[in-house]
Amino acid sequence: MQPAAVVVVCGVLATVGCNGSGASEPVALVDGVQVRVDAIDNTFRAAEVTVAPGTEVVWTNKGRNAHNVVPVDDVTFGVDVDAFGPDATYGHRFTEPGEYAYYCSLHGTDTKGMVGAVVVRE
Repeated sequence: MQPAAVVVVCGVLATVGCNGSGASEPVALVDGVQVRVDAIDNTFRAAEVTVAPGTEVVWTNKGRNAHNVVPVDDVTFGVDVDAFGPDATYGHRFTEPGEYAYYCSLHGTDTKGMVGAVVVRE
């Protein structure tokens, strides 16, 4: 098994912080910046990507089989197998810092097989 490639997006346009009133500033969307992940038969390539808040991650099914993207934790992203057959794409914009693990339930479990992660860092 090859080590996972890591993609880092620099030039952050998004900021999160306090504006003096105690309220958080909204995250600016990073227009035009997409990080791509390919679903290829039994693997996600790159298996782990690191992005800035506001970046869109786009999964493309370049394999011969249908796949899905199932988040490990109770978060709101992912795509069902019916909508992610060969040549299909799915995108999600990650706005909050954190680690978002996911897997394909057809070709793995949440800990092994076809697994991946999006790491969102300021």
